[in-house]
Amino acid sequence: MSPRAVIRLRHAGSYLVLTVAAIIALFPILWTLSTSLKQIVDALSIPPKFVWFHYTLHNYSKLFHTPGFGPAYVTTLEVTFGSALVTVVVGSLAAYPIARRWRFLGRRPLEASLVIIRAIPPIVLLVPLFSLVINHGLYDRPLTLVVVYAAFNLPFAVWMMVSFIQQIPYELEESGEVDGANRLRILGHLVLPLAAPGLAATTILVSLIAWNEFLIPLVLAGNNTRTLPLLISTFVQTRTVDWGVMAAGATVAILPIAILTVLAQRSLVSGLGIGGVKQ
Repeated sequence: MSPRAVIRLRHAGSYLVLTVAAIIALFPILWTLSTSLKQIVDALSIPPKFVWFHYTLHNYSKLFHTPGFGPAYVTTLEVTFGSALVTVVVGSLAAYPIARRWRFLGRRPLEASLVIIRAIPPIVLLVPLFSLVINHGLYDRPLTLVVVYAAFNLPFAVWMMVSFIQQIPYELEESGEVDGANRLRILGHLVLPLAAPGLAATTILVSLIAWNEFLIPLVLAGNNTRTLPLLISTFVQTRTVDWGVMAAGATVAILPIAILTVLAQRSLVSGLGIGGVKQ
């Protein structure tokens, strides 16, 4: 076999593996979309019908007319992107001195606490947190969810940004110091612009975590701050499961994050690639 034929065979094998992996990864999303367009009879049919069935938009109509759907969607958007903004801003400020190994009191305990907080199951912290929120009149408020989401996601954002900032040569910051810039100015005008792909990757991943969060709003959210995951879960009842409407809700819930990911795809891939490089 000629070398060119071997190369073509390797390329064909690579494309085959990637195609199979893509199908496996996309199948749950395609199945959810398919179920959202089915009548109840087709959704429960055995064997399952994937393509050949009677399409209907009744599930979406029922979803949009569900009481509280609009407010839940708006609340989820506000809480997700509000917490992502807080997480990325505070996380960047915290990651910079850790990445540059500044010496300050409590540095080691701070780094350890960031790891420990992320490793602790959220339900362990939510029990006392619920009591704290109730006693201070903060229950059922969007701002409460924003702060709690940001607190839980902050360790993840910090360690993500640490890996990105470490890839930026320190010599560039030294040139900024020579020009008379202080640390905050160097961070805002030099380091963060160079770490823009990392910021994009961190923002998307943090937003994804917040958008899909179920346990925190289950404990801390009431009727006024119900999020999409909670609303979708109400279609699972004691005796029945409205699969079509639940699939329609899941499809609608996927759209904002999917659009954000597609728009920032280059920055996301570039950021994750940079973050995986070791000095």
